[in-house]
Amino acid sequence: MLELDKREARLLQKAIDQWQQDQLINPEQAQQMQQSYQVRETNIEWQTITLYIFIAAISCALMAFGSLVLDEKWIEVIRKKLSLTDGIIALLFALLTVFLCYSGFRRQQQQRSFSLNQELFWLLPILSTGVTVVYFGKSLQYLNGNYGLFWLLATLTYGVLAFMLSSRLLWTATLLCLIPAYVKLTYYVSHDASWFLGMNLPCRLFVLAVVMLLLHRLALRNKKYHALQHITWGGGWLLLLLSAWLISVFGNSGTWSEWQLLRQYQLLWWVAIYTLLCAAVIWLGIKLRDPLVRDFGVLFLLLDMYTRYFEYLWDRTHKGIFFSILALSFWWVGKRMEKWSKARK
Repeated sequence: MLELDKREARLLQKAIDQWQQDQLINPEQAQQMQQSYQVRETNIEWQTITLYIFIAAISCALMAFGSLVLDEKWIEVIRKKLSLTDGIIALLFALLTVFLCYSGFRRQQQQRSFSLNQELFWLLPILSTGVTVVYFGKSLQYLNGNYGLFWLLATLTYGVLAFMLSSRLLWTATLLCLIPAYVKLTYYVSHDASWFLGMNLPCRLFVLAVVMLLLHRLALRNKKYHALQHITWGGGWLLLLLSAWLISVFGNSGTWSEWQLLRQYQLLWWVAIYTLLCAAVIWLGIKLRDPLVRDFGVLFLLLDMYTRYFEYLWDRTHKGIFFSILALSFWWVGKRMEKWSKARK
């Protein structure tokens, strides 16, 4: 007899009820199907507990890394005793990275299916690669302050390893390193000016998000990318909507003092564009049947509403009236969407 957990059993029972309602099966067949499985009795959600344990392990590993590696006192002691240079330390950690990646690859070949334990193992080469890049940069004095180039080196290293090893964690590290690499390089090229090609920082991040989403579409043809695609897709939309929200607040202001001199009505067209963008994202998510994109659109539209209230109406309207209108408007939108969803079904 088939054993299912409670969630799977509820889903199967719902399907059987729907088939019987649509007269695809008769009551006798429905009863036979219901008797063909049983609910697995368990009082403990072992998968959830395992996830929490792994999260605790990651937290402890990061704290240990910060205490042992980022605190350079012990490294300085070893450097003096063994007469090590920054380049030698970078080389040693690079060899450690190669060893860890090879070990992880061997483990991956032995266990083909996805394993949280296997995925979290890639945290070790992520940390060792970071140390390698930092000390490699120190050995070259960061090329007179060009930190962005070394962020980019870390990004490329993580990206290559992520593709070779099909690691979601390594690909997450790639995207996280890409943002500071891009920001640092634009500041270095513009000699720390407030604008780069006429864009302030939020506008630059918006362009980066658009490029990420376009590259995501192009990379879908690569089979090795399929395991990583949802990370780029979600991260790209998050960065795009977050940077667009910052643009709606600050416009294309380069400095804090310049933004303070602006009148709120001068930013209204940025606000209108951002609101239309959120609505378009919601529509796109519904059309593509992508709950992630749809929910991002709804979340940032709510953020837009609250931001506009604190910007324009905080001192001019009664708080209870404003939030009542906001509640009614969202209730109306939710009601219309529910009717539309039922009509499509």
